[in-house]
Amino acid sequence: MSSVTQSGNKNSQDFELNLASIIDCFTVIIAFLLASTAFLSIGIFDAGIAAGAPQAQSLTPPSVQVAVEMKSNHRIEIKVSGKTTRNLSLDQAGEQWNRDDLVSRISEFKKEWPELQSVVLSADNDVAYHEVIKTMEKMKGQIQFVMLGGF
Repeated sequence: MSSVTQSGNKNSQDFELNLASIIDCFTVIIAFLLASTAFLSIGIFDAGIAAGAPQAQSLTPPSVQVAVEMKSNHRIEIKVSGKTTRNLSLDQAGEQWNRDDLVSRISEFKKEWPELQSVVLSADNDVAYHEVIKTMEKMKGQIQFVMLGGF
């Protein structure tokens, strides 16, 4: 008679689990995930610069969205979308950014649409970071929230 526990028996329920290959797979997956997080980009980042409005915030979405783009040739483009669509381009003031004209346009938009609370600011890769911050500081007197986008 043959024994059921013999290793050569086809009916045997004993087997060995090879964990080394599973651990290798998980190691490769973890290394890939860690390396790929360096290539993620942020769509919109709330920079937390606010004008400090004492009134309560409304929960209704604004009728228009304003996006300000700083181009590498010192040109500022304003894109309004929503209830109306407008594309404005502010040329440079000499070798400087035309921030004063930007602030006056934002105040005009604020008068036209009082529910406008936020602006999305983005810049080309060639624009220096301190120029973006200066633009945010200049706009914070007119608009409650300035969010960084497109980075």
